[in-house]
Amino acid sequence: MDDGIMADEGGLAHVGGFEALHDEYSYTVPRSEIRGRVPDSVRGTFLRIGPGRNRIGDDTFGHWFDGDGMMHALTFGADGAWYRNRYVRTPKYRKETAAGRIVCRSFGHNAPGGMLRNIGRPPANAANTAISCHAGKLLALWEGGRPWSLDPETLETLGEHNFDGALGMADPFSAHGHTHPDTGYYYNHGVTLGPGGPRINLYEINPAGRLTRKRHFGIDRLAFVHGAGLSSRYMVLLVPPLGMDSVWPFVLGRKAFDESVAYRPEWGMKAYLVSLDTLTVAHVFELEPFVVFHYGNCREDGDELVVDLVRFEDYGVAAQLRNVFGHSEAQGGVPWQYRFNLRTGAVNAAPLPSLAGCEFPQFDLRRMGQPSRFLYTAAIADNGTAGFFNAVQRLDTDTGEVVLHDLGPGRFVSEAMFVPEGEAEGAGYLCAMVYDARQHRSEVVLLDARSRELGEVAAVPLRHHVPFGFHCGYRG
Repeated sequence: MDDGIMADEGGLAHVGGFEALHDEYSYTVPRSEIRGRVPDSVRGTFLRIGPGRNRIGDDTFGHWFDGDGMMHALTFGADGAWYRNRYVRTPKYRKETAAGRIVCRSFGHNAPGGMLRNIGRPPANAANTAISCHAGKLLALWEGGRPWSLDPETLETLGEHNFDGALGMADPFSAHGHTHPDTGYYYNHGVTLGPGGPRINLYEINPAGRLTRKRHFGIDRLAFVHGAGLSSRYMVLLVPPLGMDSVWPFVLGRKAFDESVAYRPEWGMKAYLVSLDTLTVAHVFELEPFVVFHYGNCREDGDELVVDLVRFEDYGVAAQLRNVFGHSEAQGGVPWQYRFNLRTGAVNAAPLPSLAGCEFPQFDLRRMGQPSRFLYTAAIADNGTAGFFNAVQRLDTDTGEVVLHDLGPGRFVSEAMFVPEGEAEGAGYLCAMVYDARQHRSEVVLLDARSRELGEVAAVPLRHHVPFGFHCGYRG
């Protein structure tokens, strides 16, 4: 794909990044092929997950959330890097691979065959959204079902993970859990319908990987609560007015889950702060309505709990999510900081400085729940190919300084993972998968998180493209 083709496609240069990667690989990239030099301190494994295929046979899944999950791993070594990738062998993947077409009900579409094929059926687990590395296990996370366990080295699918039976079939496990840096406990949540109506399930998993506590609390409606935050003493869950007017069109098989979800500002919005001591709601705050998917750091500052997040004013981003092969305008959010006063109940909120629309906030995870300055996001630079994230942004929340690293026309990125090198916050590198539309290939790039320009330190070229994905991880 050359510059002329990219220009003629009117902003669709990124679309090749949504095409399927059918093959599974395991190969070494020798040091001689690596651009730049990988620092000696970077010797861990970079992990990236996302839909490996957004089409099957002649059928297009359409909605980005429905593509079958593929895990990618790149292990940095002294003599080069070892890449491998594997599809997660969920029942959805196996059935549709065997049939060569769409068979299952998913988040964005119903199964073929009408209401009788969909009534009472939940969307099939695509295991495609995020990663958990906890208690020696590698888990592929989704939104509405249980996680899937993979071999940490080979990425072979080991099976659905239920924490020795403690996580039931009706217990959804969200894509965004967090490990407490002081205790080693891992916290996650899931939105579901219980006997008393819509609720959020809460899960606490000890450092040995045992689900030790499970609680829940009721919410006003079946809402889309994708992410959560974690401070030293609280789990933070914001419930936006994004959910279902009625569950019945979905339950009866008339509409897909996505078709049943609407943004209704008149519903209002609440923030729930759950005490980690009791795993019960300790504080509830009323907020002006907005949409949030992903959080940065949460930390306590005197009487206040401070939350960094990326805010969207509505659910307009859904148009791109539903039409990945045809939508030409990417939509990013704006970083905001919320301060919840635990003594007075007041809420103070303001946008943070930003040079471009952004998403996928990350930070130095060693600082989780502690004071922190730097917030890193995938961003959309105005470089002529703005159909997808094409830049990485660093924000200093103390000084307000913002640095935007434009990857260049036709080069696209998603989440950038912070890899520490020294003890100081921000001492390290940003590791990200970058797709080059002109070559239809991808590379894993290391950027210097300390430099004024977020300059490139090294890049490991791959033999193929890696489809656009959602979230990353790093095992040191």
